[in-house]
Amino acid sequence: MKRFFFITGFLPVILLLIAGCQSSFSSDKLADIDRISKKWVPDQREGICSVTVTKGKGGTLILRGETTVPQAKDEIIKVLKSQNISLIDSILLLPDTSKSDKCWGLASLSVITLRKEPDHAAEMASQEPMGTPVLVLKDEDSWILVQTPDRYIGWTEKSCVTLFTKEEIENWKREERLIYLENSGSIYSSVDESGIVSDIVAGCIFVKTGESKDYLKIEFPDGREGYVKEKAVMDFNIWKSKVSGTEENVCRTALKFNGLPYLWGASSPKAVDCSGLAKSVYFMNGIILARDASLQAEHGLSVNISDGYGQLKKGDLLFFGSGSHVSHVAIYIGDSEYIHASGRVRISSLDSTRTNYSKYRKSSFLIARRIIGSANDQGIVPVRDHKWY
Repeated sequence: MKRFFFITGFLPVILLLIAGCQSSFSSDKLADIDRISKKWVPDQREGICSVTVTKGKGGTLILRGETTVPQAKDEIIKVLKSQNISLIDSILLLPDTSKSDKCWGLASLSVITLRKEPDHAAEMASQEPMGTPVLVLKDEDSWILVQTPDRYIGWTEKSCVTLFTKEEIENWKREERLIYLENSGSIYSSVDESGIVSDIVAGCIFVKTGESKDYLKIEFPDGREGYVKEKAVMDFNIWKSKVSGTEENVCRTALKFNGLPYLWGASSPKAVDCSGLAKSVYFMNGIILARDASLQAEHGLSVNISDGYGQLKKGDLLFFGSGSHVSHVAIYIGDSEYIHASGRVRISSLDSTRTNYSKYRKSSFLIARRIIGSANDQGIVPVRDHKWY
């Protein structure tokens, strides 16, 4: 038995070619499947296309695997059938609705954690605040594989997400929702603040159920109730229609994160990594960015830095790395300075005469991208335009 390995989508694609059937299924056809998979899922962090091919009875080929992209499955089958190959299609489309029609969910803790694998020891990939809608792709014991509004895919504990049907999530979108605007705070069990139901962070979304003096009564996605200070929240629909990601607003938000600890995979006012800082800052200004620095670098308007930094504007994303590999991102705040998460969230400078100058960062400065004013695409989506909200 020969084994051919092609990396594509979220998981390695292992295509098994049985010796003796090369005439009916050549390496060219294997390459076709790999090409189609990469076409529809160019990055494994934002999609899945994992296909296994085995030989069945009578020379029939059996396609197994899974994908989040129906077009990928359709094109693979179309191309193979056009070559007169007999197929049995067993590719699973995700989300998997065979077990439950509750393929939507809302983050139910102040911050939920996404991991690379369904294991507490696995690498942390990202975080999402309470009330973030997620698409539930599949489950494995006490874990679920979810896709977030920025298209990022990861595993989280099932207990951290309240599951909904499509109809229920549509009903949630019609509720009177609130968004929390301060960096952090508490949800109280009563208006006298005698008890705490949960902590809360910027970007959390919940449903308003009542009013009491300077407090609003709210309901969590999982049904818990509590009180939040009225001045700390805003009607979500009003917020998403009015929030403006201007240069000054983005910088003002970014500076609120100054001094926070660095944590790989984190993206909340509790702790952040470099791209988590950019993601969180822009979300609080009404824009959903791609999750990782290397993904963020693919979006936005290119800013010319070949002749210096005079064309940089506040809010621009600065990308650092080596060669063509992006490994770090910062937010430009003007006057040669940028804020970024490195050990902690800090302000550094591109000006070699300043005490906060970083020779290492300047030497590894690769490109700059402008988010503010750039055309919307899959990596720059206004919250008001995102169908999940």
